[in-house]
Amino acid sequence: MTTPKYKILIVDDEPLNVELLSVYLGDEYDIVTSYNGKDALGKVKDECPDLILLDVMMPEMDGYDVCRVIRNEFKLDFIPIIMVTALTDKADHQRGIEAGADDFLKKPVGKFELEKKIDSLLRIKKQHDNLLTEKNKAYYYLDYVGILVAVLGLDFKVTTINKKGSDFLGYSPEKIVGSGWVESFIPNDSVGDIRAHYDGLVSGEVKPYEYSEFPVIMSTGEERLFRWYDSPLKDDFGNIIGILISGEDITEIKDAEKQLKEYAYQLERSNDLKDLFTDVMRHDLLNPAGLIKSFVDLLSEIETDDKKKRLLNNVNDATEKLISMIEDAAQLAKLESVDDINFVKVDLDSMITDTVNGFTHQAMVKNMSINVRMNKGCYAFANPMIERVFVNLLSNSIKYSPNGSTITIDAMDIGDKWKLSFIDQGDGIPNDSKASVFERFKRLHKENIRGTGIGLAIVKRIMDLHMEVIDVDDNPEGKGSVFWLTLKKYS
Repeated sequence: MTTPKYKILIVDDEPLNVELLSVYLGDEYDIVTSYNGKDALGKVKDECPDLILLDVMMPEMDGYDVCRVIRNEFKLDFIPIIMVTALTDKADHQRGIEAGADDFLKKPVGKFELEKKIDSLLRIKKQHDNLLTEKNKAYYYLDYVGILVAVLGLDFKVTTINKKGSDFLGYSPEKIVGSGWVESFIPNDSVGDIRAHYDGLVSGEVKPYEYSEFPVIMSTGEERLFRWYDSPLKDDFGNIIGILISGEDITEIKDAEKQLKEYAYQLERSNDLKDLFTDVMRHDLLNPAGLIKSFVDLLSEIETDDKKKRLLNNVNDATEKLISMIEDAAQLAKLESVDDINFVKVDLDSMITDTVNGFTHQAMVKNMSINVRMNKGCYAFANPMIERVFVNLLSNSIKYSPNGSTITIDAMDIGDKWKLSFIDQGDGIPNDSKASVFERFKRLHKENIRGTGIGLAIVKRIMDLHMEVIDVDDNPEGKGSVFWLTLKKYS
């Protein structure tokens, strides 16, 4: 059976150019030709080419306009477009990129370069087409991922629910859609709290993604406890049009937690329990969370509908937070099971530089500067895990500092030790809260900041293992805080 050829549309107002390109490509591809922009748009609709070679300088409708119509009006994002042009200015190329071009060829076109670019873009298109073929399968799998996903209107009636969600509740999707979520599926003693929660999401008083736990009523009348991550849905103008709810049945998990607490009491919080807890976190919770994220990432890459992409982004954000919480909790549990660590020579200057480089993007997004005041040759006697301390402290400084502010990392020689300070210009920490910021699951309230409250507990545990000091003071130079620590010099 003969393999069908890819179809290439050649658009140029110079017939000789069209003929030359047709000679180059005619043996391997089906060629469609056009000599002006308007005719080319008709050929795109009628012939559905796999790739377009598009001249830029044409009368009436130039290549930029043709490309823009294909991308914006025809909504054909996945036809590779190569602009063929004598223009070499960067601004001309930038115009082409903004219009939606994938690549450029300079006239006169060489056969070798032409074939390589076409081959490369068609391979990418083939991968995309394969993903589209799998799209329905991906939606099918998402329906069977172990979470309930639904959309509520502003009247809190269900407008959409996935198959797994309807399976959880024990009703068909047709029975659920159109029903009042609160009236139909929430126990009476929780109705007031849930309405207040949803009203807060719509008004902005309740921040999205912060999890909550409340029960729902199954078709059998049984109440099951779910953990929920809810967020408002907005239209293109920023108006809230509904609420996305995603919930995981944690009834068994809560029962398991009770059993673990009893087991912890019997073992007097032994290391055996810590190992068990870490294993539960990493395997029983992290694996399904990672599976959800993988499917959502796949759907986000292939989804072209903006509304659906926003829904997927909301699910992805909530899942990333869940994974972060699990990983941090497991890391803390692992650290708490360790009593002794090894110490080696650590180059603080190199380690701090690597840490700062890792946060370059986050700092740029908030237009922040990170200044490092440290001389070369700052060596400490420490465990390599000390880098996690630097990462967590710098991450917190960026999260809790305003846009356009400056973060300073300072290294001071204090005799046989180094004193490292992370200085920010945030809101600071009240005196009565300074003593508790390093406790696990303690996090000062801060709007629009997402975190688990475990990061500083990890920092404190690592410093305890080093038998060194970690503390926080007010910024003496103005607004903000100074998180500082000591490390023994390497001699």
